[in-house]
Amino acid sequence: MGFFSTLGSKISHAAHHLGQKASRVAKKVGKAADVVGKVSKGVAAVAGTLAAGAALVGAEPVAAGLLGVAGAAKGVQALATGVSMGAKVVGRMGSAADTAASVGDHAGHAIDKIRKGNVGGAIKEVGAAEKSGRSLKKQIERKK
Repeated sequence: MGFFSTLGSKISHAAHHLGQKASRVAKKVGKAADVVGKVSKGVAAVAGTLAAGAALVGAEPVAAGLLGVAGAAKGVQALATGVSMGAKVVGRMGSAADTAASVGDHAGHAIDKIRKGNVGGAIKEVGAAEKSGRSLKKQIERKK
């Protein structure tokens, strides 16, 4: 393996590792944000119901405080939804980086096999690179 092949292999390994790490972290953040969103939705619903009850019995200051709590909980819910959507985008980007590293890695292996005279192995590596490239294209294409 030459200098550039070794360098390319190290770069593709680093990109692969970072892509997997980004996907894992984004998945965990997305799950946590979803839980926070569900809890804040419940808090907003309960506070709204209690505020309506307080207003019915004439406790307007209590009702105003509970409506403030409900409004804050709705704000937290909206923020959690935004975080969850952002985490999904980061997860898709990490997955795409991981797949791109796979394409580069297969291409590098194909070149090395050609240099060694292993044409059959090079053809298999090119096929694997093509398959990874198609997967990458699907990940990058805009979803409608």
